[in-house]
Amino acid sequence: MVDARPVRPGPRRTLSEQAILDAALALLAELGADRVTIRGIATRVGIAPNAVYTYFPDKAAVLDGLAEQLLGRVDDNLVDDDRFTDSSRPWRERVHSLALELRTELLAHQGAVHLLLRSSLDGPNANAVGATLLTILADAGLDPASAAKGSHLLNVHILGSVALETADAAAATDQFLWGLDRLLDGLITYVGAQRDDRTGPRPR
Repeated sequence: MVDARPVRPGPRRTLSEQAILDAALALLAELGADRVTIRGIATRVGIAPNAVYTYFPDKAAVLDGLAEQLLGRVDDNLVDDDRFTDSSRPWRERVHSLALELRTELLAHQGAVHLLLRSSLDGPNANAVGATLLTILADAGLDPASAAKGSHLLNVHILGSVALETADAAAATDQFLWGLDRLLDGLITYVGAQRDDRTGPRPR
């Protein structure tokens, strides 16, 4: 026997997901990542707190969406830009450009670095930015496993440096680049050592 009871409709959407993210971004800029709450978002857009779950299942999903939006701005700048995509350019120069692009975006949004540190960073924009860095490191001579580890190391430096800069309210570009260059020096040494292992000892 067919159940003829009517299907109960879900909550009606009166906003867009983007409106929720815009409200969350405004809270992030004004109050920091810790104060981006479901209740705060709801108050800003004029809906009940439970209505936010019509758009996102939980606060973590909102924060992931915000991280994706910020990284989308970085990815938009990476696409078809010779500074990042031209493999004939020195790989080290390309890493510099990408790191500075990401740093600039993070410094432009108060609390953004802490947002990224809490995000799963597994969305399409995060993956696209990560893939660009992996490609550059592969061009430098790193094998896929080493490129992944090198990418993680560079991300730790970028996010950690920005977190310290925002905490001290000082943006020290020279210090940031000095640390980045020392990491890249290490990667160059590692690549050279790997090549020596593959080709055997050099003739004396």
